Amino acid sequence: MNAEDLLVRIMTASKAEDLLTRNNYRKEYVNYVKLIHPDVCSLAGANDAVEKLNAYKEEMEQLNKIEDDAGLVQQIDDKTFLCKGEREQLLRSLENYSRLMKLTDDSSRHFQKYLPTSMKMEGEYLRISYSHRVVSFSHLTLPQEHVSWILSRMLEFTAWLHQIGYCHAGFNPEVFCVVPETHGIVCLSFYHMRPMKSKLNTVSGKYLDWYPQIVFDKKQAIAYVDVSLAQRTALYLLGDKSGNGVKLKKTCNEHLINFLIAPHYEAYQTYDDYRQLLRSIFGKPQYHELNI
Repeated sequence: MNAEDLLVRIMTASKAEDLLTRNNYRKEYVNYVKLIHPDVCSLAGANDAVEKLNAYKEEMEQLNKIEDDAGLVQQIDDKTFLCKGEREQLLRSLENYSRLMKLTDDSSRHFQKYLPTSMKMEGEYLRISYSHRVVSFSHLTLPQEHVSWILSRMLEFTAWLHQIGYCHAGFNPEVFCVVPETHGIVCLSFYHMRPMKSKLNTVSGKYLDWYPQIVFDKKQAIAYVDVSLAQRTALYLLGDKSGNGVKLKKTCNEHLINFLIAPHYEAYQTYDDYRQLLRSIFGKPQYHELNI
């Protein structure tokens, strides 16, 4: 791309994502500035283009600032996060992650691909890495054809957790990443995880209104908690950041939204019902390339 083409692209862009990608925006920004900075580019409008590009870079900086239940999470490259939150919570998440990674049965080996490749303390911080490029659900909005398969992965993962005897109890957009190249997902944190049917010690303060009322009445780790939070997270990805979903009926398939806002109590049964619903709505499963 030459300077003139880039200048036109910048000045006609309506949002940061028209120019920059979330995981590579720093490198892209530097390359663009090298082409159109007024010190090296004499084209009319170069100064305005750089100012607009700077504003879009700042937008991307904000998108990459994630606050989870422990505190600040910084994405330092396209495969790595550095969690800078409360040490006690970070250690709890690491302990629960290690517990899941120690499982050696075939089913667990399969579902460990939904877990980070590595998680380790570095001083006061927790470094989380994955083998492929990942994009956080936080601040992300996707069309229904992508959210449909993402929720399928979430429900599969949830069913596995329940099968091995654990309730995550903290699903929300800051917990998950999507893996565009493999059409997978990764669960980054385990602050609230508890054995099934045991007492819940903590829940996500940021997403208190996402929990079903039974959580506060019984304070018990049950399947309904995780399934409900997975549904709310899917509604968030579809564009309703409140997680309520009713307004999405105007822009998404109404049958899909009705399913997502209805209560479902068991992960595997919900997964099975959901797959049948998707087939009735969209027909035979198709591959939709995810370009983010």
